[in-house]
Amino acid sequence: MRKKNHFVGLLHRRAGRKGFTLIELLIVIAIILILIAIALPNFLEAQIRARVVKCQGELRSMGIAMDSYFLDFKTYPAEHEDDYRGRNEAGLFWLTSPISYISEIPEDPFANSGTTGQRRSYESGGIEEGVNMLQCVACTATWAIFSDGPDYAEQSGGGGITSDHPHYDDDATDNVLTYSPTNGSKSSGDIFIFGGDPYWIGVRMGSVNKKAYKAAGGSLDIGLTVNNKKYLHQLPPRN
Repeated sequence: MRKKNHFVGLLHRRAGRKGFTLIELLIVIAIILILIAIALPNFLEAQIRARVVKCQGELRSMGIAMDSYFLDFKTYPAEHEDDYRGRNEAGLFWLTSPISYISEIPEDPFANSGTTGQRRSYESGGIEEGVNMLQCVACTATWAIFSDGPDYAEQSGGGGITSDHPHYDDDATDNVLTYSPTNGSKSSGDIFIFGGDPYWIGVRMGSVNKKAYKAAGGSLDIGLTVNNKKYLHQLPPRN
């Protein structure tokens, strides 16, 4: 009888206890932190991969819009800076008005907005077709649309597209690298597409002028190196 009363008293004491002990709370917190440490890197990597896929899809859509624009106007829009400048430096917006080749210009998910926190659009650039074309001084003949990729870095001079003249190398060390997640989710490399007239790929000129190019006798044939392959009068393949 005494043993039974002791057991019943013990049950009553445990049943009357409220909350958890400090040790139990610490164990639960430790387990949660371990689970977060395991899950967070995978979540962040999946997020980066989703942004890459989004970026590639948007570049393809803008490339199709550029080709459609050319069918109507026999030239391509002007270059496009990522911080929304004047019309001659906001060529991608030409794709939205007055004819809507694309509904809106998407924001680059890998834009480096500095300290402002402002989201920015993709950039584009190329060789201008404005020589003796008063009706379209800033239009381009050969173009590239690009994003800096998950490293958020413009790597001109060795690893990425040179924004002011993406159609030829700066020097012998240039090599435009395509971002690849197989090198790590935050690895270097740009995401890009090239289009337009392949004649001017690899030619060190800022505007279209075949007479001046031929007079140079090949001295302007610098080439464009993409993923360790040199291109001249040939568009690099689209991603």
